[in-house]
Amino acid sequence: MKKVLTGLSCLIMGLSTQAEKPQAILPEKNFDFLANYCLNCHDEEKQEGKVNLEDLDFNITTIEQAEQWQSVLSAINAGDMPPEDKKQPNSHEKADFLESLSDTMVTARKVLSDSGGKITMSRLNKREYKNSIQSLVGVELNDNILPSDDGSTDFDTVGASLFMSGDKFEQYLKLGRKAIDEFYEQRAAQNAKPFVFRIEAEDIGNPKLKQRLKKSDELFKKFEALKKAVDEFAARPENAEAIAKMSQKDKAFLRRYYEKLSYLDGAPHPKDFGFKYSLANAAKFYELAKNDYEYHKHFYNLPHRENGTYLQLNYGVTRLELTPKEMPIGTYKLRVSAGAVEGSPAYRNFLEFGHPGGPIDDRGDFEGFPIKSMQVLGSVTNPKVIETEFEVRPDTQREFAIRERRPTSWHELRKIYHREVKKNGYGHEPATWVDWVEIEGPIAKPQAGKLAKIYDAYRDKEGLSDIQRARYILTEFSKEAFRTNKARPEFIESVMAIYKNRLTMEKDFELAIRTPLSIIVSSPRFIYKNEVGYDKTRQLTNLEVAIRLSYFLWSSPPDQELLNIAQKQQLSNKKVLMQQVERMLKEPKAHRFVAGLTHQWLDMQRLDLFQFSVTDFREFDQNLRKASREEVYQTILHLLRSKDNGQLQNLIKSDFVVVNGMLAAHYGMTGIEGDNFRTVKLSDKSPRGGLLGMAAINAMGSDGMESSPVERGAWVLRYMLNDPPPPAPANVPQLSRLADKKMSKKEKLIAHQEEPQCASCHRKIDPIGYGLENFNAIGQWRTKDKHAISKTNKKGIVDASGAFHKGPAFADFFELRDRIYDKKDDFARGFTEALIEYGLGRPYAFTDEDLAQQILSATKEKDYNMQEFVKALVSSKQFWSK
Repeated sequence: MKKVLTGLSCLIMGLSTQAEKPQAILPEKNFDFLANYCLNCHDEEKQEGKVNLEDLDFNITTIEQAEQWQSVLSAINAGDMPPEDKKQPNSHEKADFLESLSDTMVTARKVLSDSGGKITMSRLNKREYKNSIQSLVGVELNDNILPSDDGSTDFDTVGASLFMSGDKFEQYLKLGRKAIDEFYEQRAAQNAKPFVFRIEAEDIGNPKLKQRLKKSDELFKKFEALKKAVDEFAARPENAEAIAKMSQKDKAFLRRYYEKLSYLDGAPHPKDFGFKYSLANAAKFYELAKNDYEYHKHFYNLPHRENGTYLQLNYGVTRLELTPKEMPIGTYKLRVSAGAVEGSPAYRNFLEFGHPGGPIDDRGDFEGFPIKSMQVLGSVTNPKVIETEFEVRPDTQREFAIRERRPTSWHELRKIYHREVKKNGYGHEPATWVDWVEIEGPIAKPQAGKLAKIYDAYRDKEGLSDIQRARYILTEFSKEAFRTNKARPEFIESVMAIYKNRLTMEKDFELAIRTPLSIIVSSPRFIYKNEVGYDKTRQLTNLEVAIRLSYFLWSSPPDQELLNIAQKQQLSNKKVLMQQVERMLKEPKAHRFVAGLTHQWLDMQRLDLFQFSVTDFREFDQNLRKASREEVYQTILHLLRSKDNGQLQNLIKSDFVVVNGMLAAHYGMTGIEGDNFRTVKLSDKSPRGGLLGMAAINAMGSDGMESSPVERGAWVLRYMLNDPPPPAPANVPQLSRLADKKMSKKEKLIAHQEEPQCASCHRKIDPIGYGLENFNAIGQWRTKDKHAISKTNKKGIVDASGAFHKGPAFADFFELRDRIYDKKDDFARGFTEALIEYGLGRPYAFTDEDLAQQILSATKEKDYNMQEFVKALVSSKQFWSK
């Protein structure tokens, strides 16, 4: 014990001279806890279980020390220590110690993972590879065929986690050939004659509706005849005794009634009426046939069917199918003249465009839906034309369809359909009327990609032989692929040899050159970002910085303007560098930077982890999931491009949102139409404006059925307050143990904190989550919640009050948001750390403390303008160093 005290005293005395050096040190106050409850068994003398805590240093400097302290944390969290027959700490003592040690372990993990500022040579990640191929060849490869990144870090730009294998090289070779082959198909399709394929909705939809009505009418009449025969049989006096023995409950349900009758001799059999069912199943299907008949009859008798048709939505979906005879690859325009039915819910006034056939995914839906979603803006009497573009590629299914926007799972849609049947006798009311649909294309466009420009360039060079043409194309393409001034002569000779060999076999120039072209985009010089390192840190060249900057802000190779500036050695001029940053952020490709950084920084993959209850949240389908994610991206993109209104703290609280028509309908906002995102001013009392009011953030803080104060509170601590809670310990009591208790959600969470190992984390997390309870599982505002009902709150009024652990209280969501806004410096710190890791391609660690502080100081002077964060990083010596 004396040894521990002596070592600790020396450590504390030395802190004054080492304050600038980050360390993972368990505070001295925790020694009393260990002395009172641990060292009597685990000192140097006894060492029960071969554990000696007396020599365990409070300053964690090695992996071994960290593992020992982690064992202490786990044992106390699990309740294994102190043993039941030993002196026990009270709940407050235990919670304080667990909190302190947990926080120290978080710091230890950072210290021990510090890379020392080294940047590992990095290959292109999945996103960068896809964009690089598109830039070079003009072909967009599907995500599902690209090699995974397999990273274990927070960001896919960290080079140390981007592993390479022989299998990946084989995949890259196949992908390179696929891209090159499609490039030539694009060239061949450039001469395709454009066409217009058009259908009149009434010619397609109404005959099918009439046919379905006829079939359902015939089927229903057959069931009616069977039902009549069964009822007549049941009414015969000789069967009265059997019927009298049936309970009232059995008589109340047609299926059970028929099931009983089927045991009586002489009962009608469904096969006599053309059915294969048993009598009991026939009774079940009778109700379905009746509903089906009433449903189709209702739609058949709707007005305005002479010049259009209504899209039906039941647990099977009516769609208008579009199948042009021939569709060369290229870009096509889709136009739909449609109108919304008056009084229909706003969330149903959307169409989906996709493929009607193909495999079924795990949601019970065709994988081909949706390719596009479109908001219906007109009315039945005054339809409006909506237009969008789509791509047809070699492997694109040439069958398309239009249908009403629908819930994610059609299995769950059945429940809603039957609920509607109980109300009106037939099911869903119509929401969308379609006049006509047309497809036009392929639209004439110059072939994209640098390879096309190289091909077009040699057309003007007369008198070239095939060998000369091949050498020119392969030389120029290698230069572009390798992101350098020129390829090495020996490499060009090697791919020329392959070309000559293929030409001997293929006897065709364009077939022979495909293999060497695909090898170029499979070679290490393309797959790896070529920043040659030395034993000591060195400054990057202008060209290397141009490549780093382009992959940072565009996730793709530099364009010609950036290359020209780099080749003139002008990028090292800070004014020129800042001009390029501003230009690049204005380009559409900057969306890749925002999406790549934000998706990982804010842990947005959680948005795809689970399905939302269709019964309770019908509108949260794939379309809204995509739109809600895009709202986050578009808001950050808006801030990055805005000099006057681009402060980072607008992500905490702002007087505007960036939404499209679908998000506006979800939020109950009117007058906002169309698929394009735009900035919309908010009223003073709006809960929107900032991340906490966004559907995506609140949906991630739920389980698809109800909101989770724990998930939401932990998310705020991690990403808005830069104070991440430690990982949940193993073997702690689960909240599910209180599921059967008649308690509100808040009461259950408070009861959960009675366990010290739970309280150490939850007392920081849960109160913040309470403040977000006015948002339901999909981010819609509410004042009541059935999960808030308790003995003292019978109406389920949402109580969003709480208090930060050892901090200020708040009365509602608006005060919570204000208190978080007060901590905007912490938010800026967290964003800075994420930006450094993403931009430099290495895990953020204490080595980067000086850089972080420089960025924060520079941006704070500009009121944390988001563009200034980027400028401060790219102008730093770390960004210019290897």
